[in-house]
Amino acid sequence: MFKLFLTALTCCAALLSSPAQALVAADSGTESGLRQALQQTLWPADIVRLADDYLQRFPYSDSAASVAQLREQASGAVQVLSRNDVRLFKSAFQSANATPAVLAELRRASLGDKNAAVRLAHLQLPKAGEASSTGDAGDASDASPATGNRYVGWLQFAALLGNDAASYELALHFRRQGQPLLASQYEARAVQLGYQPPRALDHVRK
Repeated sequence: MFKLFLTALTCCAALLSSPAQALVAADSGTESGLRQALQQTLWPADIVRLADDYLQRFPYSDSAASVAQLREQASGAVQVLSRNDVRLFKSAFQSANATPAVLAELRRASLGDKNAAVRLAHLQLPKAGEASSTGDAGDASDASPATGNRYVGWLQFAALLGNDAASYELALHFRRQGQPLLASQYEARAVQLGYQPPRALDHVRK
């Protein structure tokens, strides 16, 4: 009997590993519980899933319109994250040990905020610093492979959401990495989005 109790306790702990999972597990039958889970979830695909569940269960709720808006915003992020040229995965949206400020940025990014995605990319740099006039906030070449990949992934996410400076920052990054094809692709996208590369850096393209 004691072993069964411990097993049940372990299962409950696993279910409560994230705020959204905890709320859905404990209060999935109520409108308020599902709405609160929606407000705390960080992974865009989970936001869409929970929003669909909410709108199916409570289509006439006072919050239905705002939930539909959340779903629309998260759907745009899901579309970008599903692309093969975006190296950003669910682990990047995990909230373990994150400060409230970072959690807020993750939430904004999960709803398609391109500027929040850039700020999250810059948090991956080995040495934080202010962005230069080129839009390049630093060099991720000294970062660990995992951190460097996440830096690139957040910038790719931001660029495909429409951030022109993020696209140009990727162009500079890939040029430093000796990948001229990728560099030219992101530079072209940056220009297409309206970015004007500084003339002082024309020599960098040569």
